[in-house]
Amino acid sequence: MADMHWFRWHHGSVTDPKLGLIAKKAGVSMAEVIAIWACLLEAASESEDRGNPGAPDFESMDFALGLEEGVAQRVYGLMQDKALIAEETGRLVAWERRQPKREREDDGGTERKRRQRERVTGNAANGGEASRSHRSLPIAAPTAEGENQTERATSDATASAEREARTSAKAAAVCKAIRAMGVTDANPSNPALRALVDSGVGVEIFKQAAEVCVKASPPKGMAYLIGIVTRLVREAGEIGQSPDFPDVAWDQTRSGIDAKACALGLTAWDEAAFSVGQGESYLAFTARVKRAAEKAGETVCA
Repeated sequence: MADMHWFRWHHGSVTDPKLGLIAKKAGVSMAEVIAIWACLLEAASESEDRGNPGAPDFESMDFALGLEEGVAQRVYGLMQDKALIAEETGRLVAWERRQPKREREDDGGTERKRRQRERVTGNAANGGEASRSHRSLPIAAPTAEGENQTERATSDATASAEREARTSAKAAAVCKAIRAMGVTDANPSNPALRALVDSGVGVEIFKQAAEVCVKASPPKGMAYLIGIVTRLVREAGEIGQSPDFPDVAWDQTRSGIDAKACALGLTAWDEAAFSVGQGESYLAFTARVKRAAEKAGETVCA
């Protein structure tokens, strides 16, 4: 969590015409939009990356604010459309401008500068000789070992920064693609998404998962999509395929079967009921999904 425990709230926020337009388009009250905006500001303030609220938990936000299900996600998408939230990074666009790390000169800065000059003048008068003596001390030259350690540290930092930049670019491309398909809460700062991208999962796999999410009833969000991709990657590794697993049919893995059931609008397998002897087995569930898929014209392996 960030060290700072406050953020600025600017005059005019509660009458901002952008928020009013968002409320109109979302079919909700201005008060609801302002409450959602306040939640995002708090999350952005508390984040280690100040200004980026991360991937919002829309379900929890709806519950906490007493909103109807789906309102927070709908408003969030409109805030992106109105350039309040950056689509590529999920950052609040005006954060740095509205939340400066230091006060401006006209906010008491002149007085602080005056006191600073007085301290510098006093130090110069009282400790000038000590300062000159200190400056005359010899400075040890760095050893070859020290230089090598510095070079290695610099090289490691450069490589880490380059790797982070590549991951950020790939995550942004993935989010752009799946947002276009309807998964509007995609956020390139999501740590699970970045880990998957860093492991080599391509954008096409995320798009396949996004297709399942948007066809579900009701449509699913980013958390569900991450769950699909994570399971697919794990199962692909178990059978020796690459993360792209192009040769694995949907009915050959549990994640594929579950995703297909969701896409077809079927009731998910009730594992809890089966565990107490009151529901169908997963084998029976799989057969039910395959029958529904065949009826819908889907290809099913023998």
